[in-house]
Amino acid sequence: MALPLLYDCDPGNDTALAVLAAVGHPGIDLLAVTTLAGHLPAERTAHNAAVALYAAGAHGVPVARGSELPLVRDQVLAGVLDLDGGLDRLRDDLPALGHDPRHSVELIIDTARENPGLTVVTTGPLTNLASALRRDPATGRNIARIVSLGGAWGLGGKTAAAEFNIWCDPEAAAVVLGGEVPVTLLPVEATGAVPVDDALTERIAAGPAARVPLASELLDSMRRVHRPGPFGPVPVPLHDPCAVLYAADPSLGETRTVRVDVELDGRHTYGRTVIDLGGRSALQARTGVVVRLDTPRTHAALADALARLPAPATA
Repeated sequence: MALPLLYDCDPGNDTALAVLAAVGHPGIDLLAVTTLAGHLPAERTAHNAAVALYAAGAHGVPVARGSELPLVRDQVLAGVLDLDGGLDRLRDDLPALGHDPRHSVELIIDTARENPGLTVVTTGPLTNLASALRRDPATGRNIARIVSLGGAWGLGGKTAAAEFNIWCDPEAAAVVLGGEVPVTLLPVEATGAVPVDDALTERIAAGPAARVPLASELLDSMRRVHRPGPFGPVPVPLHDPCAVLYAADPSLGETRTVRVDVELDGRHTYGRTVIDLGGRSALQARTGVVVRLDTPRTHAALADALARLPAPATA
């Protein structure tokens, strides 16, 4: 039986690739895509998700626009990175689905109520999900688990201490990680070790996924704009698709149950995920943390999911 899944995200190129993978994966029943500001403003991320769903042939999947601002802090955006391809710039030349009239928070609440046992995958700030859990306590009881790409056990990706998704809305992350729904976190060290390398891009470009040109365009854009940090990774990490693929098949990763807290008060460490891999905290260890992903199997799962997408309809 396919996994009933809602994908909450802020597309972006790797996120749009994850949308394609979620549609094509035989083990996923994609019920809805909810979006919010993060990589780009809310109106742009909603449009990019609608473009990806159209390209994947998923015309029956509702896509909603969501939170424009974090719960507490000022808004921060990653911004436009690539003006030559992909979805960082506005792509009015690509067809897109219409948006569901509901706000993303409403769509999360409705989808969870109608599908008890739902899995929610997040690869952006956690504002939508935290808001849904706070607005309607029954939502948490209807969600079986949350799989979230975010955080870091080492160096931050956006600041010296914090990874971008958590830093965008630390208070929302604290709500989700401190709630009753089981959470599995994929920190950037785990997803960053899965590369978008020549073998992967060539495999996708030469295989059945070539029927959906957007997939290769997204991969090319990701590689073009990547700027590694002082310790890598090189080449560009796959990131967001890893969360979707892991949700469908947790055997792709090695996971440990540890204590995870979000720093909300630190002057220099605001938004840091304190991931206690060493078991030093006396507080309850309750969050699954993926410490390693099987790169060959993750690449194979992505290629297989993309290969199952239908060819775009011709006029």
